[in-house]
Amino acid sequence: MTLGGGPGLRLLLAMGALLFGPAPGAARELLRVSGTGTALGTFRQLIPAFERVNPGVTVKLLPSVGSSGAIQAVAEGALDLGVSGRPLAPREQARGLVAMAYARTPFVFAAGPRVSATGLEAAQLVRIYRGEVTTWPDGERVRLVLRPRTDVDTVFIRAISPELDAAMEVALGREGLVLAATNQDCNEALARTPGSVGPTTLSQLLTESHSLRPLDWNGVTPTIVNLTSGAYPLGKTLWVVSRSVPPAAVTRFIAFLGSQEANRILERTGNLPVPPPPRP
Repeated sequence: MTLGGGPGLRLLLAMGALLFGPAPGAARELLRVSGTGTALGTFRQLIPAFERVNPGVTVKLLPSVGSSGAIQAVAEGALDLGVSGRPLAPREQARGLVAMAYARTPFVFAAGPRVSATGLEAAQLVRIYRGEVTTWPDGERVRLVLRPRTDVDTVFIRAISPELDAAMEVALGREGLVLAATNQDCNEALARTPGSVGPTTLSQLLTESHSLRPLDWNGVTPTIVNLTSGAYPLGKTLWVVSRSVPPAAVTRFIAFLGSQEANRILERTGNLPVPPPPRP
């Protein structure tokens, strides 16, 4: 589910107030978290570790509302902490929000069932998006899975090169292609569609139970080691978003993201930890 605003966001506000509002006199603090589906699997492992060292805090991980939905929900008070696949826009900063990068994960093109290919070249992907390459080398039909025009992953792909930018515009105008609204929808579409190819991340592949194959990019395997060295060039940065004066539980959670335990969880779920900025 992706909530951008309007009735969807108002529903989230109402749900938060009715279901997750702090009870009068309650001793425990409540931290409401949601955001990009890229990060949900990792957060399901981070949250229990955080709660063990912060027994006075209960963290509720809500269904994905996407990056923009999470940012808006934090601004409206429906979430305490948002997780985003993009930095804040100036208009969002003007609403009193702040963001901190906490991890990078390899951005991956993954293949679904019956795809024998193990890698993609940039020029080959351009031709796939244009509709010029319609079969894999073994003859299996190529079935391209797209994300919406304004989605973070679509924007990321278009920024890889001018050729991919132009090819994406062609693909978005083609009829009959699978369009996946969320990160989870995309992985599910890839997993159930023979011959499929589409975008995901190493983190999502490692934290969801789909039998998808991450494809090498220009001969380089998408691993944390290769992302760290710069050999693998496609890295998606993840951000946590809060109000400029956040609740105490948010401050503690953001601090926890820089801990050794959190770093271990991030690394085993396909993320390269980003060191927190030095304190002023």
